Amino acid sequence: MKFTKPLHIFCFAAVCAAFLLTACGPEPTADEWMRRSLASAKEAKWSRALSQAENAVEKAPGDTLANVLYAIALENNDRRDEALNVAVRAGGDSSCFIAQYTLGRLYVREQKYDSSIKPLTRALELRPDDANTLILLARAKLHLNTEDALNLTKRLLALPQFKDSPVVYNELGVIQVLKGEPKKSTALFLKALSLDADNPHLNLNAAILYDYFLGNQMMANKYYNSFLRLSANRRELLDEYKEVQTRLEIIR
Repeated sequence: MKFTKPLHIFCFAAVCAAFLLTACGPEPTADEWMRRSLASAKEAKWSRALSQAENAVEKAPGDTLANVLYAIALENNDRRDEALNVAVRAGGDSSCFIAQYTLGRLYVREQKYDSSIKPLTRALELRPDDANTLILLARAKLHLNTEDALNLTKRLLALPQFKDSPVVYNELGVIQVLKGEPKKSTALFLKALSLDADNPHLNLNAAILYDYFLGNQMMANKYYNSFLRLSANRRELLDEYKEVQTRLEIIR
């Protein structure tokens, strides 16, 4: 059973913030097509957003932000290979944070961790306190067994908005377990739970820690049952729900 990570990495809000778009005349410019694409994306109308982003790129094929928007629209239309190719093109602009971040994020999504390091490192240079970049870079380096993965995640705790974040303590706990130090992760998972006791992901992670890594079946039962209670009506957690039920039948 794998640990779950309840981290919600944004991708579109930052793009919206990156654009300075203006209304245009009867013949849409690239900026106008981007504005329309952004509006469609905000309404989750991704097919329309893609068509509008394509028009923007046709008008301005070398525009970094148009290509970033196009890559994100392709991604949300399940055209992931094309999305990555377009993101690579946009990533040629090393001065644009959102281009570097998007390229790194898509590499992580495709589990191309080696390739993700350069753009994510550059994104972090451009915005040293960006939480999403820190998380993604830490994950990539963790998969590559790079020592500073833990330090990158700890940097999140220095940010005011993450000082008391259960998400960050959970991430730190997962990293400690994967580093082969599960006892050190206990306090981190419990800290996360103290901040968000009704989070099913956090309860499941605590259960997995006690079950598979610490051999404490009594505590594992406690958190497995909490997970079942909290996830009973969560369709997206149905697979984990069934897996936990099966596991409880074995260890009871």
